[in-house]
Amino acid sequence: MTLPRDPMDAGLAAQFDLVRKQFLTSLARRAREIDEAPDQRALQAALHQLAGAAGSFGHPELSEMARRAMRAIDTGDTHALEVALERLRATMRALGPP
Repeated sequence: MTLPRDPMDAGLAAQFDLVRKQFLTSLARRAREIDEAPDQRALQAALHQLAGAAGSFGHPELSEMARRAMRAIDTGDTHALEVALERLRATMRALGPP
């Protein structure tokens, strides 16, 4: 026996889909915030926000890339940070709108 679907489920799913699309649209802005961060603290904050949002909206790989960059900042590994940021940028470009 199949239970009737709650009409709220469809509404919530549609809202979540809209918010997920807005997240993808925001990737260009987020990339600029990362690239234009005036200091390590601002960069860390932008990466932290991206890591959380990406995980929440179904992009765990993007979230993990942001976390890798954060760890590189924490450890002072500038080479690892450059590599992590380049991979992060490429993934953000691939996921974002054309």
